[in-house]
Amino acid sequence: MREGRERTWMSKRIGRLPGGCRQTMAFLVALGSLAVLGGCVTPIEVKQASKAQLDLLTTLDGAVGDLQQSFDQFSKSKQARIQEDGRIWIARQAIAAAFPKEPKSRVTADSLFDAHKKAVQPWIDYAFLADDIQAAIDRIDARLKTVTDSALRTQLTNEKLDWQRLQLDLGKKPESVKQIEAVIVDDLNDEKKTAADVKKLLDVLRAQVALMKQLAGRVDAWLAIDVTITQEQADSLKAAFSSATSALGGAK
Repeated sequence: MREGRERTWMSKRIGRLPGGCRQTMAFLVALGSLAVLGGCVTPIEVKQASKAQLDLLTTLDGAVGDLQQSFDQFSKSKQARIQEDGRIWIARQAIAAAFPKEPKSRVTADSLFDAHKKAVQPWIDYAFLADDIQAAIDRIDARLKTVTDSALRTQLTNEKLDWQRLQLDLGKKPESVKQIEAVIVDDLNDEKKTAADVKKLLDVLRAQVALMKQLAGRVDAWLAIDVTITQEQADSLKAAFSSATSALGGAK
């Protein structure tokens, strides 16, 4: 009796809705009734296929992550190797510039050591740092614009002078050393650009895989829900649908 009253009440409520809303409500009632009446028991083959797809996407997501990490390590290793090999070439050019094949005066061990310390080692130690030195000077200038404490300003000024002195000393670099360093810097920048481009592609790929994995997870969760009904529930739903259509002026 209670269920009958509820169905009658629902039919009357639907009947009071405007025409467009009544049609929409009737469609939703019909759709819901047909879906439940027909049951929603997912075949085991479909469940297995959905689970396999979700597992595959999970594996793919992990593989892309591993590939991204491995490529990052490979790129950093390659950049380090370019710098190491570059320092060797810089050392060769610096030695050739500092020690001509036919010296004009007698060469001693002490003079060789001093010349190496002044005219070779600095170009090796501070190779590829021209941009970093200028960036450090720019950062100090930016801080000096906001710092008011006199002691801190003095400290920053002295630090800036040290960087500028180093920059001035590196400006005395032999032309042959500058040329070979410029070639190596170009190679290094090319490798960095390649690494950045590949990283962007892998980021996009990983985002796409993550989206597919999320969607597949939702589908798998829905497929795992089996809706089964009793005959009494089916008869009750049929009666409710019939009452709703009658209230809307349709045939039973």
